[in-house]
Amino acid sequence: MDKLDAYLQAKERGVQWLLKQIHPDGSIGPVEAGVEYYRVPWAFAVSGRTVEATRLTDWIARNMFTPEGDFSGKYPRGASYEGAFYAYPNANLVYGAHLLRRFDISYRGIQWVIDHLFDARSGGFFTEPQEAGASDESEIWLSMQCSLSCLVAGRLDIAEQTGAWLRRIWEDQPDRENKLYHTFSSSKGLITDLTEKAARTAYVVEREAERQWYFVPGIAAAFLVRLYLATGKSDYLDLAKGYQSFAMRCTDKQFEVPQVCKTGWGAALLYLATREKQYQDWMIRVGDYFVETQQENGTWLNVVPYREPQHIMEITSEFVVHLDTIISTLALDREA
Repeated sequence: MDKLDAYLQAKERGVQWLLKQIHPDGSIGPVEAGVEYYRVPWAFAVSGRTVEATRLTDWIARNMFTPEGDFSGKYPRGASYEGAFYAYPNANLVYGAHLLRRFDISYRGIQWVIDHLFDARSGGFFTEPQEAGASDESEIWLSMQCSLSCLVAGRLDIAEQTGAWLRRIWEDQPDRENKLYHTFSSSKGLITDLTEKAARTAYVVEREAERQWYFVPGIAAAFLVRLYLATGKSDYLDLAKGYQSFAMRCTDKQFEVPQVCKTGWGAALLYLATREKQYQDWMIRVGDYFVETQQENGTWLNVVPYREPQHIMEITSEFVVHLDTIISTLALDREA
């Protein structure tokens, strides 16, 4: 079996497990536990499961979508996405809905994200909706998914502002060779003083340290390649290479944890845009990681303590999406 076939089989096994979690009303998994199903419509859309994806998206529209465009309703959002990181499920649901041509959801949904989370001063997206006392911090990981969703929904104007913000963050790095600081404050700029921060990983990726947020430079590269493809501006591609190069300099121990996942996304899109072998090699390493760590039932597991059913669904749908990108790019070199 060659790599492409192995990845296709792994992707399909993940999809089959997700399909088994669907309820008769179209919903999926333990909906009362939170919105960790946010990436499932996207995963189903890129896997040809449009019937199931449409039924799930319609359930979300009826039960978890406000007239203003927020994803909040009959069931709780869950602790992970109630305050900080609020933008992430919204942006992913917008992306999936747009792929499914549910423009009633995607256009209103992305406008809500822009109205409540976009920082027009910097170009990033706030970690939480801007109400009295809210943090003025923006983070790369969240901002990239929001801007990818802006891009797919036709808001190129917002996506380019985020691209400029991402360049500023790159240029402001004090030790780009070894550390990637990835949280920005509207009032203070790039946050590099972590003396009072309890969780360093939420602010910096350290190249030689273990269990870092390796997905941060990976999703930055993925977004920037998509922005390059949309605009033809080569400076976005150059910046994508910079972020991806940082990910590829990090310790090989990143292949022992699922947080390596988005580096394969970035590498696959860079290979699509450049055909440079280093990116093909990296996406294959990540693809192999997906195959090697898949459970017998077709799922993947996140790090402890994220082992509840909703978390298994969350990471399994994500890995299906990333495998799809790797498969699509790898197939370019396969002879008919």
